[in-house]
Amino acid sequence: MLPPEERRLQTLGRLLAQPAGFPPTAWLCAPPDASRWQPDMPAAVLLVAAAGQLVPAPPGLVRTLFMDEVQLVMERLLTQVPGASPELRVNVLASYKLQHEFPALTGHPDQLADHLADAVRNGGLSPAAALAHLRRYFGHFTAEAAERIMAQAFRRLK
Repeated sequence: MLPPEERRLQTLGRLLAQPAGFPPTAWLCAPPDASRWQPDMPAAVLLVAAAGQLVPAPPGLVRTLFMDEVQLVMERLLTQVPGASPELRVNVLASYKLQHEFPALTGHPDQLADHLADAVRNGGLSPAAALAHLRRYFGHFTAEAAERIMAQAFRRLK
């Protein structure tokens, strides 16, 4: 059983920070228009005791995805971008919901560097870990090239 504070209405960003804390068969309830999702929007996890049980979603929210899907998407995201910001978590889940596919975040070094720099800015990753992660995906780059790409990403954040 979840503690009382985890059963109340929360924000989408907070729920996506700890999706593994909910049963996989629960429903993520979020605003109906996924294209407008933001981390500070209201969201809830709807626990259903029995298959087919009719339990309405909280007012203004709709049943969006089962938590097992949310957990898998967040796990895959954190493999590609450790320490992903709440904004990136919400954007990736919205993209998954709307386009039915997971976006490739590691296809372009500048894009990955931007996400990693954002994770550093939000405290989810150290600068050294961000650089090491970029080199993991782009190991053919020299150390100097990888450092330059990360430095440019940090400058773009300012």
